Amino acid sequence: MLTCAALALAAGSLSPIGWTDSSPRALKEARQWLERMIEATQTLNYEGTFIYIQGPHVESMRIIHGSGPNGERQRLFSLNGPPREVVVANNHVVCLLPRQQATFPGSDYQRSPFPLSIPRELGRLESHYAFEMLGEDRIAGLDTQVIAIKPRDAWRFGYRLWLDEGNGLLLRSALLSEQGQPMEQLMFTDLQVKPHIDESAFQSPAAPPEAALISGEPGNPEPSSPAGEPVAESAWRVGPLPEGFAKVLHNRFTEASGGHPTEHLVFADGLATISVFLEKLDHQPPLLQGQSRLGSMNAFGTVIAGHQVLVVGEVPAATVQRIATSIEYTPEAAKP
Repeated sequence: MLTCAALALAAGSLSPIGWTDSSPRALKEARQWLERMIEATQTLNYEGTFIYIQGPHVESMRIIHGSGPNGERQRLFSLNGPPREVVVANNHVVCLLPRQQATFPGSDYQRSPFPLSIPRELGRLESHYAFEMLGEDRIAGLDTQVIAIKPRDAWRFGYRLWLDEGNGLLLRSALLSEQGQPMEQLMFTDLQVKPHIDESAFQSPAAPPEAALISGEPGNPEPSSPAGEPVAESAWRVGPLPEGFAKVLHNRFTEASGGHPTEHLVFADGLATISVFLEKLDHQPPLLQGQSRLGSMNAFGTVIAGHQVLVVGEVPAATVQRIATSIEYTPEAAKP
């Protein structure tokens, strides 16, 4: 079953949808389905297996999600390739790899690792995306309603979402290129919604004891963050952003090797996110000059005042290039 599903997705074609309705009534219905999806994703208890495809990369993942008085819990682990696992407890994310562990405590910038992070205030999106009803389909043996999220300009990508008619859960998603072709797809092959999920299901055999820090239990110290310290004064200025994007994070961090600090900025429009990395080269060759693309991720690199400027995001190539070429180095601005 999994092989057939992967082949169907890898073929790059989306299931034919019967009709498109962008009338005011359909817009209201699409908003209601998206609100239902957001609620279901956060509040239901469920277990399932999904496949993820980006270009030639195919991956099978298992997800366990629970919600209760102590908030949300989620465990996500790979079923093929090197063992990888992500455990989420409310705003804390722990990535468990075979030989290392990284913990990301909560912050003002929060993005769910699965399946799709949409703000509860859909009005934030509607200036830059249009919602449409596309009809009905069937995923993992379940009837679905298909919703389109279409960008209103060329600075961002669109989505197609398949939502369970019974409870609104997202069963399939496709990130679409400027030409409407799927670049990144995710689809459940089985899903069970349950009244309760035992706590032991969220315990990872790969987690060291200190991973219990993410549970938020009283008495546990806050784990250290690799995300760095917030930046109050910076020598860097980013020019006018594409409409709808706003800065949601600006941190400075230093690698354990003791190299020059790197500034990291994140801009978001509610759906799409763009990262900007600024690091002194110190006579080293730049990592990237010009454009690069991997799946749905575009990057543009340039060198300014001896620094590598790297802009990366799941947005069109023109968007990362526009932001990269707008950046200025103004060291006098950082002086108190």
